[in-house]
Amino acid sequence: MVAPRPLTVCDIACASDEAYLPHGATMVHSAIASRGDTSVRIHYLHGPELAADGKRKLAEMVERDGGEISFLEVPDAWVDPLPMIGSVGKPIWYTLFLPRLLPDLERVLYLDVDAIVLDSLRPLWEIDFGDCHLAAVTNVFESYYAHRPEALGLSGPEEFFNAGMMLLNLDSMRREDCSEALLRFAREQPDLIWHDQDAFNGVLASRRLALHPRWNAMNSLYLFPWSDEVYGRSTAEEARRNPAIRHFEGPSVNKPWHFLCERETRELYFRHRRRTPWPRCRREGVTPANVLRRLRRDVLGRPTPPVPPWVRP
Repeated sequence: MVAPRPLTVCDIACASDEAYLPHGATMVHSAIASRGDTSVRIHYLHGPELAADGKRKLAEMVERDGGEISFLEVPDAWVDPLPMIGSVGKPIWYTLFLPRLLPDLERVLYLDVDAIVLDSLRPLWEIDFGDCHLAAVTNVFESYYAHRPEALGLSGPEEFFNAGMMLLNLDSMRREDCSEALLRFAREQPDLIWHDQDAFNGVLASRRLALHPRWNAMNSLYLFPWSDEVYGRSTAEEARRNPAIRHFEGPSVNKPWHFLCERETRELYFRHRRRTPWPRCRREGVTPANVLRRLRRDVLGRPTPPVPPWVRP
């Protein structure tokens, strides 16, 4: 008789403000529901404004479903010196502080709250870093952003990774004081576009272990045909067929809670949203113009007009 594998504890970090707490709860529920033989421990990063009632409801959900959770408050003073671009709030910067916020952990998996976990994270969690500081999936660019890696000092687009899913080697990051290097880059870089993602790539791209795209199956994997060239056709097809983490990156129209999001995509989200303390969701983007766009797509079988450039590729 084969002895069962010992239970692995997977530490997951995420971050949000009050407005995105229901989305964070949905991601957290999906991670716990997909845990398999892995125990899930959540580290929820937030600012001082997150209400106690919301934290209580989220903690009750996590404990009900068999997980653990801790809340880590990030002082505003830590992020006030960092640039705020557009409508993106302070939580976008919280990942830079993870080596300091979690001093007792060797590694942590960071996930954006617009992601849904679909499979056990154990194979990802047990990856050997080698001498790398992090593991992440290569990003696929729209043509008008193809210049961005070189602007950050990278040799080409294949070095640039998406920061919405990162397995962080906290031990090695602490030894080399990566948080300070990331903060310095964020303060001094004059033309940041994607906030923490630019900082992580500008500082740590050369110390990144490239992952199979199924660990961060982004919208670009499904929308950009040249994803096959970036990952290789068979690898890209495998990721589309069997994603482990589905990441709804990009502008609002690509979010599952947006009125124009494709039905199959949004159902992945609502399957878990209905099991959170915030089961009801008011759809964004319900306007006369978008109603016509959806009719054009769903009834007439015509593609919707182009969407704006991607906020985060």
